[in-house]
Amino acid sequence: MSKQAVFCCSGFPPKFFASEYRNKREKIFKWLKEFGIDGIEILCTYGIKMPDEQARVYKQLAEEYDVYMAMHAPYYINLGSLREEVVENSKNEIKKAYALAEKLGITRIIFHPGGGWGKTEEERKAGLQRLIDALNEIESELDTKDIKVYPEIGGKVNALGSLDEIIEICKKVKYARPCIDFAHLHAREIGSMTSVEKIVEVLKKIEKELGRKMLEETHFHVYPADYTEKGEKSHKVFGEKRPEHQIDMFNPHDEYMPRAEDYIEALKIMDLAPVTVCEAHNTQEDGALLMKQLYNER
Repeated sequence: MSKQAVFCCSGFPPKFFASEYRNKREKIFKWLKEFGIDGIEILCTYGIKMPDEQARVYKQLAEEYDVYMAMHAPYYINLGSLREEVVENSKNEIKKAYALAEKLGITRIIFHPGGGWGKTEEERKAGLQRLIDALNEIESELDTKDIKVYPEIGGKVNALGSLDEIIEICKKVKYARPCIDFAHLHAREIGSMTSVEKIVEVLKKIEKELGRKMLEETHFHVYPADYTEKGEKSHKVFGEKRPEHQIDMFNPHDEYMPRAEDYIEALKIMDLAPVTVCEAHNTQEDGALLMKQLYNER
């Protein structure tokens, strides 16, 4: 568990680009410190492309300003694919992510389990096993002592990455830890994260299945989301109201879920001080600051 809760934004947020620092990306660390949030999840979602000198500067400035960094690996990583070349390319992307993480001083690499596993339940299980096997195959080539991989809850119903599947990966891969995206979980379960109690249930399940230490090392993504029967549709803003025509007896809540207040209350109940990243639509810095303020007030 981190010594204190850490609240981060996902990528470079809109208010940074509206600031006086907007033309110098290395100023993000000074800006984050001044804004009042604790860190950033560096987005390498379209490829591992950061030059070595930039990584060196980022590491130095993050240390200088005491800013936390995690990394989101490329979206196209798909270790459970039916296509062998896709799995091999994905393994190489994990290795490249590790190399950059070492240069940045990052200890958490988040990735999406992906799709393309097939159509039947048997094929789904086989896809999950391919993912687990691939991670275990590359363990001998990586220094996994300090840097862990974080498979993330998938936002779509058909994607690999249910809560049970994330737990299964973490049981079978020594250097894997859970990334629980509560908005993804809410969406793929067609509206499940609607209360403090529902969030606490998830935290208790992780603790029961993986142990307290693993729960304390879990990485969280928290923001509200809209969804369809297929899962995640779009990211929303904390407190954003749902259209009246979507409010009915089956989903009576007038705002998009999950709520910041529910998540923070669940952390307090479970006595957790984790790393939390906000991905609220174009307001990730405000959402992170809101959660930090709520956490410190309780």
